Amino acid sequence: MLFAFAAMIFRRLRVPSMWMRCVRSAIGMICAIASWAFADNDIVDFRPGAQVGSQRESKVLMEVEGKLKLNADGQEVKHLPIEVHGELQYVERVLAQGKQWTEVRLARSYRTAEAKIRLHESGLKNELRPERRLMVVESNAKGSTLFSPQGPLTREELDLVEAPASGLALEALLPPRAMKIGSNWPLPEPTISRLLGLEAISQQDVVCTLDSVKDNIALVSLAGKISGAIGGVSSDIELKGKLNFDMRQRAVTWLTLAYKENRAIGHAQPGFEVVSTLRMVSAPTQPTADLSDQVLKGLPLASRGGQALIELRSDDGGFQLNHDRRWSVMLERSDITVMRLVDRGDLIAQCNITPRPALAKDQQLTMEGFQDDVKRALGSNFEEIVEATEEAGDNGLRVLRVVVAGKVGDLPIQWTYYHLSDDHGHRAALVFTLESSLLDRFAHIDRELIGNFRFLADKQPTPAGPTDVQKGGSATRPPDVRR
Repeated sequence: MLFAFAAMIFRRLRVPSMWMRCVRSAIGMICAIASWAFADNDIVDFRPGAQVGSQRESKVLMEVEGKLKLNADGQEVKHLPIEVHGELQYVERVLAQGKQWTEVRLARSYRTAEAKIRLHESGLKNELRPERRLMVVESNAKGSTLFSPQGPLTREELDLVEAPASGLALEALLPPRAMKIGSNWPLPEPTISRLLGLEAISQQDVVCTLDSVKDNIALVSLAGKISGAIGGVSSDIELKGKLNFDMRQRAVTWLTLAYKENRAIGHAQPGFEVVSTLRMVSAPTQPTADLSDQVLKGLPLASRGGQALIELRSDDGGFQLNHDRRWSVMLERSDITVMRLVDRGDLIAQCNITPRPALAKDQQLTMEGFQDDVKRALGSNFEEIVEATEEAGDNGLRVLRVVVAGKVGDLPIQWTYYHLSDDHGHRAALVFTLESSLLDRFAHIDRELIGNFRFLADKQPTPAGPTDVQKGGSATRPPDVRR
């Protein structure tokens, strides 16, 4: 159309034929270039510029509002209002990348990591310790793990940094090929699970759409519904969001997510019904000293061994230990700490930790006295002692261990009792409760906790009274593990 209009004008001006041919050729080239330019504006090449060694800086604002669902007595479900306002700022470096951007290892240095939580009428603030501001995101075919190579995180710290979109590289949200304006592409399940922190997805239909291009920014919207689970607990999500892809920087520079989530009540966690909003601004940046080779050299940048363990410190109870992420603290008081191990939604075991008063100087609880305490504590549930050992742990503690078989009603149960003590008068009793049918799968769940147990040096043991010495104070009858 443009060529025909120009030719008509030149014909009316009676331009000589030689010049006319030249002009026509020039106009043809202009039209071809214009057509090519328009085609380029219609099609966006989403190939990211990031590669191993690339760094970017991100800021995340998170808001959550809704209600927790509690069922402490197993009967009536109670609801408590909750509000969360969180902020994360970090620099991120790509350490390794596979064929897909869901297979990646990232190092992050957090400048800010904090959240203000309002639960009913109580308020609290959660912050990342300065000595845990270096993090690694390890994403592979099995899932995504976020940990600190500087040492174990507390449960509160892990919950803080495991915000939506924290378990993946932003490049994973991009399509694998160039897209035309108005076209769409589905997000694969691995990307959705890492985007929303889910461990399993049963159904999802999230689709991204290239809406428009403006000032070299590709504007993309995404929406869909997801049914999945985390820790075996079902979760239903309605998701909407937008992202900006900067065609010059070849990077995602803006991401916003808004979603409703209804999560069921689990064995160790409350359920909730919330509306969450995430806003992230991100941009490539020059290499920073925080993530230099010198800083990372010698650090464990893979989650092997104990890197993914959770640190539990009880100042009131006077102890500290590191545990598997499947353990959750149900109750924490000065006289008792109750933990539950949940694996893929199944309640596997319970552990009760009870600090005990100090015995008199040079006095120790005997194995015979410990076994008598255990028998009295279990009462009619006791059947037989399967094993009784005494040893010195690698952590410098004297360890008494008694394994007992018995029943609660008709359900066969194994109890493993521990009495821990040191040369400074500190003592603690631990009891692990496990259904006998699960022994083959979880035969040594107690060993890791005991091996990582430490008494706090600044916590002075309480002297024992006559009753404590007589009974040994070592056994506490555990609650029924059945729900």
